[in-house]
Parts: sequence; structure tokens; C-alpha cells
Amino acid sequence: MNGLQPNFFIIGAPKCGTTSMSVYLSSHPEIIISNPKEPHYFSKDINNGGIRKMQEYLECFSSVDKKANAIGEASTLYLYSKVAVPNILAFNKDVRFIVMLRNPKEVAYSYHQLALKIFGETETNFETAWDYLDDRQEGKHVPAGCPDNKLICYGNIAKFGQQIEQLLSIVDHKKVHFIIFEDLDKNPKKEFQSVLEFLNLDSHYQTNFVIHNPTQTIKNLFVTKMINKAFGMKKALGITKQFGIANKIHSSNIKQGKHKLLDDQLLIKMNEFFHDDIQLLSTLLDKDFTHWLKN
Repeated sequence: MNGLQPNFFIIGAPKCGTTSMSVYLSSHPEIIISNPKEPHYFSKDINNGGIRKMQEYLECFSSVDKKANAIGEASTLYLYSKVAVPNILAFNKDVRFIVMLRNPKEVAYSYHQLALKIFGETETNFETAWDYLDDRQEGKHVPAGCPDNKLICYGNIAKFGQQIEQLLSIVDHKKVHFIIFEDLDKNPKKEFQSVLEFLNLDSHYQTNFVIHNPTQTIKNLFVTKMINKAFGMKKALGITKQFGIANKIHSSNIKQGKHKLLDDQLLIKMNEFFHDDIQLLSTLLDKDFTHWLKN
């Protein structure tokens, strides 16, 4: 069995700069980041194609030939999962956690764009998908091609107050390092150095602070909807053969750049949904996040 085992985890949240931070960290001579970056081994309650066997999981850390004091991975749904952190602590109680957060409204919308790309989401209208939350928690309005209804409950994915409360109820605050996306965007060098200090590594190391996995949006929503419905039919019929042309069309239907501005009425609705959770997060981290409640 591979002797390398992770001792730190970037556990989320999705669309909060975790890919960029993982790339920065992987360039450090004392750090190994798993390949793939998001094995999702410990989130057993979420079916998103994660690795399920321990041997395969440990092999994710064996591809880099360098001595490392810090070995980590960045499965972004661990924070959202109910069981990931307890499973990690059962695996190694001395690990450290890095949590990256962002305005939950931005995360919810960006994650919907991601779900259209990789999780079989067929509802291209974000507001409609947002309003499906209660139904989708009960298994309704879940596209046939979506592997798990939890992956398309966008409000729940971005309820960071609840998630951090759960985390800090079982993990010492000193073993958790928080990064806010706006701070990373303004000064990636400073946030990178703060992570190195948290991991007790040389914080003078320099790297190239290029943005990785930037915001992506769908060019033609109708095309994506039709492809995802086709994937859902393929799954329902038990067809396992890959449709290469569909994957190519899917990839070519994505563009880089900022997402569109959300409707004011939708923002009001989202602010009401996240209000108490953002207040909770502010209390837990002793930091004011109420500016996230502005339209």
C-alpha cells in the first residue's frame, strides 16, 4: 500500500477558488496535491462519481516524486457532506482543514452553471432551478441524468453557516484555516502565504498567481438541455457507451467570463433564504459578512 497519506484537506466550497489554491500549493516543493484534485473519497453520502476504494484513493498521492511535509487534496463537497469530515477524522485525527468561502448567491449561480455541464441538470433557467429546492430534496424534478439530487439543491450547497457550524462542532478552530474568495481575488500572494504558515511551511516561497478554473457560462442553454436529456435517456436505458460527439458539443458550448446579473426579485428571494445563515456565519467566524446580503 502506498505510504503517502493526506494530512490536510481543502474541503470547499465549490466555485470559491479551490482550484487556483490547489495549483499554487502543488508548485511548492514540500507539498503534494492529489491527482485528481477532487477524489471525493470521504463524502460517502453524495454520489458524484468519487473514488470508493481506499487503495485507489491512496494511489491519488503516489504520482509525484518528491518528499513532502504536507500532503493534501481538495474535494469541494466535503464541507457540504454530512459524513465527510467525521470520516476524515476517523482516518486521521491530526489533519488540518482549509475552507474557502464566497458570497453564497454567486456560488449557487456558478454551481448551477457547473451542474449544467457535468451533473446532468436540464433546467437551464436558474431561478426555476432555485425554486425547485424543496421538491428536489424530496426527489422531484431531478433529471434522469443527475447522479444525486443533493448535487442540484443549490441553496443547500451554499448554506455555509450551517456547514461551518457542523465543522466546528467536531474540529478545533485552530485546525481550520478560512479564506474568503474576495481576499484571494485581491491578494492571492497574501492568502497563499497564509496557507503556508498554517501548514507550518516556508511562507517565502513564490509561485505564479494565475487564475485557474475561472467562471464559466453556457453559450446556448437549449443545446445543453437537449444533450443532458439525451444523457438521462441513455442512463435510464442502461447504455454505457460514451457519446464522444455529444461531449465535444458540450465542451464547445462553454465560454469563460463573468455570469450575467441576476434579476432583482431573485436576489431578494435569495437574500431572504441566506439571511439567517449569513448571520450565523458572521457569528461563528467573528467577521461581518452582511455585505453579501446586498443586491
